[in-house]
Amino acid sequence: MDIEKLLYLPLAIENPPMDALDHLNNIDFSKLYQDEYRSCYHVPLMYDFVPGKFVWTPYMFPYKALREWFEDVLFPLLGRSRIVIITTPEGGINPPHIDCDRAAFDTSLQHKFRYVMQGNIDDLYFMTDCKDVQMPGEVDKPFIMSGKWPHYMKNSYAGTKFTLAYGAPWDGDLNDTVYTDLLHRSYKKYKNHYLQAENGLPEKWENLFEENNTVREKANELFFPKK
Repeated sequence: MDIEKLLYLPLAIENPPMDALDHLNNIDFSKLYQDEYRSCYHVPLMYDFVPGKFVWTPYMFPYKALREWFEDVLFPLLGRSRIVIITTPEGGINPPHIDCDRAAFDTSLQHKFRYVMQGNIDDLYFMTDCKDVQMPGEVDKPFIMSGKWPHYMKNSYAGTKFTLAYGAPWDGDLNDTVYTDLLHRSYKKYKNHYLQAENGLPEKWENLFEENNTVREKANELFFPKK
């Protein structure tokens, strides 16, 4: 396994609980933050309104078991960072995009933690200069994916897709032995589902970066509307 070329790897950890699903399936999209760049909605669970100080948002309060899972399982491995539930309506498309800015592309791993709570894992495709690469089979486990490799998703599930997403400012660190040990343990168990970059980037890939990143400003307006 080449960690720097990793595109997708299921993790050998306990799955998150599903106590949030009933509530999520009745959520009002109009009250969520709309991510126009990725054509989806976000349910924000943890955010750093003050940079570096991560706190639970009111959206997390009904999900007691999920909150405890983060505290007991994920945070001891990865620490705290921003957490959202990516919400894609039935038939919705997350168009080709890159989950980092141009400067970060060359300087960090840009790994992202994901868990598909409801929907199809293999709806996700990575783009290359040769062909689009589909996720290698369905494994009901949290996974790490590359956020800097261009990718897209069309929700083929008969309902809303909910993807638990833990990411920036965390993006993986080759010097973090707790994290790299987790990857190596996971590879031993799920090597048949591991995916790494074998081909080059697609043509005009640099056009896929988000040019105007106002995520923080929009999220702050959601919780602290201007009077």
